[in-house]
Amino acid sequence: MAQPNFYHNPNAEFPNRDLVPHCRSIQSQPDVDYRADAHANIIYSAYSTASGRWRNTKLFVSAHGDWAYPGIDPGFTDDHAAQANIKTLVSKRGYRMRWVSGLRLVLVATIFLVSLSFPIFQTLSAQDNPVDALEWSRFSTPDRIEQARQQGLINQETAYLYLAYALSSPEELPGEYRSYVPWDGTLSLLQLRNAIQQMPSNAATIKTIQTSLSSICSYANEDLPNSVMAEHFYVEYESITGGLVLNDYLNALETAWENQVDQFGWAAPPVYTLNPAPGRRYPVHITTLSLGLYGFVSSYGDYAGFVGDNSNTAWNEGDAYASCMVLNRDYSIFAGTPQAAVTATIAHEFNHAIQYGLGALNGLNLPDPVFIEGGATWIEDETFDDANDNYNYLWPSFNSCMGNYNFSPYPYWITLRGMLEPFGTGIRGGSEDIMQAFWELTSQNLASNLGAMNQALEQRGTSLADVYHHYAVAVKFNRPCQGDYVAPYCLEEGPEYVEAAGPTSVHGTVSSVGGYYAGNVQDNFALNWVRLPENAGAYDVTIRNTSAGGALRGSVVCDTGTSLRVQSLVDLVGTGGAATVTDINSSGCSSVVMVITNQAMTADNPSSCMARSYQLLTTRRVAPTPTPVSVYYFPFVRH
Repeated sequence: MAQPNFYHNPNAEFPNRDLVPHCRSIQSQPDVDYRADAHANIIYSAYSTASGRWRNTKLFVSAHGDWAYPGIDPGFTDDHAAQANIKTLVSKRGYRMRWVSGLRLVLVATIFLVSLSFPIFQTLSAQDNPVDALEWSRFSTPDRIEQARQQGLINQETAYLYLAYALSSPEELPGEYRSYVPWDGTLSLLQLRNAIQQMPSNAATIKTIQTSLSSICSYANEDLPNSVMAEHFYVEYESITGGLVLNDYLNALETAWENQVDQFGWAAPPVYTLNPAPGRRYPVHITTLSLGLYGFVSSYGDYAGFVGDNSNTAWNEGDAYASCMVLNRDYSIFAGTPQAAVTATIAHEFNHAIQYGLGALNGLNLPDPVFIEGGATWIEDETFDDANDNYNYLWPSFNSCMGNYNFSPYPYWITLRGMLEPFGTGIRGGSEDIMQAFWELTSQNLASNLGAMNQALEQRGTSLADVYHHYAVAVKFNRPCQGDYVAPYCLEEGPEYVEAAGPTSVHGTVSSVGGYYAGNVQDNFALNWVRLPENAGAYDVTIRNTSAGGALRGSVVCDTGTSLRVQSLVDLVGTGGAATVTDINSSGCSSVVMVITNQAMTADNPSSCMARSYQLLTTRRVAPTPTPVSVYYFPFVRH
C-alpha cells in the first residue's frame, strides 16, 4: 500500500468562516502513521474554555479520505453547530492543525488517509453526503451492528456474533462496525444471552458466541493477576492506567453501595450461593475494554448465576440473579475527567446489579430500555452528584413516546430526573424512593413499565400524567430552582444542561398572532413545544385535536426573565375536541411556548405509539362591544 499523499490547502477547509474565523496553523504531515484497515478512528483533543479541560475523543475519516469529523464524542458539546461543522475540517487529505473559533473551541487533530474500500459505510450512508456520514458516526458499536442488520447487510445470527465480539473480542469485529461512541454493555449482553437461549443448538454461530463470552467474569482470566477484598467487593484487576489508581475504584464502589443500599435502602445484590466469590463479596473485574465501552454487568460468570430468591428482599422473586461487574481499566478515553467517568460508571453498573438481584431483568415483565438504562444513568447523579457524566447524553428525542421509545435509552435519564426531582435528590425517601418502588413493583410482577411508574407516583399522591407535563415545562426552559423560578417548573442543574448540550429546540413556531401551527404528538407520554409570539399584547391560543385518539394537555408558558407564568388548559383535549387558553399576556415575555403533552396511556407496556395530529391557533383578544342601553323618559306629572 502506497503511503498517503499529504498536502497543504489552508483555504479549502473552512467554507463557513463564521464558525472558524481564524486558522492559526496548518502543517502537512508526510510521515504520519496510517492504518491499512477499512476505516480510521483517530484521537483528537478539544479544549473547552467553559470547563477548562482538554478532552480526548476520536475523529473519523471517510474511506477515500475526502472528509473527516468526530466519532462523535458526546462529551464535547460546547457548541452543536461547531461540532456538526467539523466535517468541513478536511476537504481532501491529511493535516495536523490548530485553529481558534469564536465558538470557544480549539482543536488539535491528526488526520490520515485510508484508501481501502468501505462497503458497509457506502451502503448505509451515501459516500458523498457528509450529513448521512455524520449520522453514521454518531452510532455506537452495537448501534452500527443493529443498523446493518436492519438494512439486510448481515443476518440476525451474524449480528449476535458481532455483538459478542464487541463485548469480549473487539479485535475480531470487522472495522466498519467499530466506533468510539461511549456505550454501556449491560443491556447488549442481556439481549445477547436471551437470544442465545432462543437459538437452535445447531446454529452455525452459537458455539463461537459462547466461546467468545466464556471469558467474561471468569476467575481463570490470566489477564487479571491481582486481587483485593474490600468491605463489600472482591476485585480482580490488571494494571490501572489513565490517571487513576486502585483506590479510586474501591472508594467509588463502596460509596455506591453505601448510597444505594445503606442510605436509600435498595435491596443488595444476592450472593451466588453455589460458588460465592471470596468473602461472599460482590465480584468485580477491572480489565481492558475497547470501542468506547464503559463497562457492564453480567448475570453469568464463575461467581454469578441464577439464585431465584434474593434473601435481601421481603418477597420471593423467583428469578433473581447474582451478577458480576466488569469495569474499564482506563477512563481517560472518555469525556470529562477519568474520576468523573469511573464514579458515574460504577454507580450506573451497580444499579444494574441491583436490578438483576430483584429478578427484574428476566422473565416476561422485563422493563423497557428507558427504565433499565435510563434509570441506571439517572442514578449516577443521585449517587455522585458532581460526576455529571450523564450530561454527555443530552438530549433525548422529546417527541418520541416513553411507552415505546426506539432511540438510545441513555439520554432518557433527564426525563426521569425532571419528573422526580421535585421529590428531592440524593436523599432517602426522595426521588430515589419512587424509582425504588418502580423496581419493586416490577420485581413482584405487580405492574409493568408505564403502569409501574404511575403506581409508584400514585403512592406519593400524584400521577405520571402530572409529573410528565410539569417536566415538559421545566426541561424547555431549564431555569434553576432559585428566586421565583420554583418547582415543579425548574431544574436544579438546568443551566448546566444547556451549557453542556445547548438549549432544547421547539417543534414549531407561530410567528404572529393570527397564525397557526399543525403538528402531531404520540400517545403514551411524548411532548411538543410550539413557540408563540412574545410582546404581542393579549391573545388566545386554541388547540384542536384533529385525530382519532389521544389526550392532549396544554400549558402556555411565559418566561419573564425572573419567573415562569404558566396558564394551563382546564380540560384535556380528546378526539375531535378543542380547548382555549384565554387572555395570554405576552408583554414582558422573553419567550412564550405552548407545551403540549399526550397523556393517553394505551397500555402499561404498549408495543407502538400512535401520533395524534393537532392544530394550534392564535387569535387576538378583542374587548367586548358594550351592549346599548335604552333610556326612557317619563314626564313628571303633578297631581
